[in-house]
Amino acid sequence: MDGTIGEIRLFAANFAPRNWQYCNGALLAIRSNTALFSILGTTYGGDGINTFGLPNLAGRSAVGVGQGPGLSYYALGEMTGTNSVTLTMANLPAHTHSLSGNVVIPAYSDEGDSGTPANNILASKALMYSNQVADSTTRPIPLALQIGVSGGSNALTLVQPSLGMNYIICLYGVFPSRG
Repeated sequence: MDGTIGEIRLFAANFAPRNWQYCNGALLAIRSNTALFSILGTTYGGDGINTFGLPNLAGRSAVGVGQGPGLSYYALGEMTGTNSVTLTMANLPAHTHSLSGNVVIPAYSDEGDSGTPANNILASKALMYSNQVADSTTRPIPLALQIGVSGGSNALTLVQPSLGMNYIICLYGVFPSRG
């Protein structure tokens, strides 16, 4: 399969053809791949003396170098992004979770016989509270309530719909001319 040295293609088979290798971040010897090293340098890894790295596109997608209008800048060889992120309160916009409810207070219609609310119910004045069984209730009091924080701090998957294929890079072929 002919190609241009440094060219990357998507390949649907489960092997890399002769003169091609997977784009998996492997380190190659400069001595046996001088043409490809002259194109890639150490952009994708290696020490630049004995080895250099191939691009690692395993589980990644390629993005064009540079900056489009309103987009982030991407440098050659820059790896960015993540497969998932855990949202925290700092990531979420300010908001509330509202609910409504009613409070119904039981009451005793005769005079109270206690001055403390502990283990007692409201009564009709005197000492204010009674240990007698309630025989009437007050009207429901509507309340606006807020609930606390919700969620389990689980990671949110950010992976776009994908199809597993192999990226391969041409090791030996036509040397590209600068245009």
